[in-house]
Amino acid sequence: MKFPFFIIISFFLFHTSFAQNGNYYAYANRIKQFSKPFRILHQDVNAEGNGSIEFTNEQNQILRFRFQNKKLLPGSCSIAFEIYYYKDNFLRRTESFDSNGNLIECRLKLNDEAATEYSIEKPALYLKKKKIIDDAEGNIELTDDSREKIIRVEFFDSHNNRKIKLQPTYISSKEYWQYDNRTSWP
Repeated sequence: MKFPFFIIISFFLFHTSFAQNGNYYAYANRIKQFSKPFRILHQDVNAEGNGSIEFTNEQNQILRFRFQNKKLLPGSCSIAFEIYYYKDNFLRRTESFDSNGNLIECRLKLNDEAATEYSIEKPALYLKKKKIIDDAEGNIELTDDSREKIIRVEFFDSHNNRKIKLQPTYISSKEYWQYDNRTSWP
């Protein structure tokens, strides 16, 4: 009699897990810019439905979002989803979306942008600084090196139109490292 009970419990746990993961996939499907097929890269949602999840795909995109009490948890400016685009293991673009999957601008960001593109203009110099930051696992104070013009950023609105600036905008190597490693949430 123990054998059938074990099968019943295993079947229940499998279907509960599958239903939960299937629900995550339904959320990810809201974002049409996120290429399919995709798979779970990281998940830390607990039994109460609190935590985060990241999906990835063959196009080197990472989609991430959070839950609270088993519901999608929008952050600042109602940002519910973020996509990170990588090329050659470096972050090239980020996009922010509302809970319906629409690009959304955020006034709390650097230039009220919905998307940001990153260009490493001095790769050798950045790699030296990256090694210092990596060795400290990000826990290091560095002087703002944005005047060295290592990492240039461009901003886009919710219609994916470039926001024209009179002068190029640069960010520090540490700030770029934090975006590249997805260390914060909106």
